[in-house]
Amino acid sequence: MSISSINGVPTSSLSFWIGVSFPTLGGWNGDIVTPPTPPPVTASFITKNLMDYWNPLDAASSTTISIGGTIRSQSLNLSANYTSSLFASNGSSSLVYAGPVYTSVVTNGVTTPCYYYDGSNDYSQIYPITNPPETGNPRVTTNCKIFTVEMWVRSNGDWINGGNFYSWSGNSGNRIRPNNNTGNSPFMGYYANGMVSFGAAGSAGTAARNVWHQFVVTMTDLGANDRLRGYINGVQVFQDLTGNYAPNYNFAQIMFGSFFGSSEFQRMYVGEIRRYNRELTAAEILTNWSSSAAYYGR
Repeated sequence: MSISSINGVPTSSLSFWIGVSFPTLGGWNGDIVTPPTPPPVTASFITKNLMDYWNPLDAASSTTISIGGTIRSQSLNLSANYTSSLFASNGSSSLVYAGPVYTSVVTNGVTTPCYYYDGSNDYSQIYPITNPPETGNPRVTTNCKIFTVEMWVRSNGDWINGGNFYSWSGNSGNRIRPNNNTGNSPFMGYYANGMVSFGAAGSAGTAARNVWHQFVVTMTDLGANDRLRGYINGVQVFQDLTGNYAPNYNFAQIMFGSFFGSSEFQRMYVGEIRRYNRELTAAEILTNWSSSAAYYGR
């Protein structure tokens, strides 16, 4: 017997019952519970000022490129599908992978296409890194004084302590990483004018292992003191208003999974990545969470 509804509500419309996800619950009083089906990919996320959008769920965006005779996997920037921004499709916009494998992972009964970084030598970066970069390109770090970076990330076992989720121009820009392997305080950032640690363990939120999380970092240039904020799964977990963090590295470089492709590697599955050249509001970040959560078994 299969339960199709509870109290008149279709089970396909429910993600949780008494705080437990349906895929985890599996049944109710011996009967099978039908888990929710992830909806098709739509443009229900925020598109205003969308600068970059890489999505392994879109198989058509995966291709290859030859760099120095070596064939690399490449994820095409999909932002042009959603915005008419001047830099939506030209310049440094494709994400090229050194090692990550296109795969899928099952979380709470939901299978999600993604990229896997093994934590040893895998990383990805924007290619090409233009030098000099295009005038006015919002991807250039020195132009990124107001931005949002969003990543959907899942560990494979423990997080690697100090392994980067992303590194945007190294210590001259910002980089985000966990400061322990349990997922406590997953945000730890460096910025151009010094290190900012976003709280002691636990005070910057927690990121449980082996489930998907939406990590978001925003910045707004306020002059003498800037505003840095971090969110996990649509909830703000830190804010810093005590420093001037203007970046000073004049390249369009951003790397995922390492620090400059040479150290501080992170072992993780990566889904969607979005970047905006503005600070998304808390409500907009929650909208992005809601639009994608079902793809990741959340």
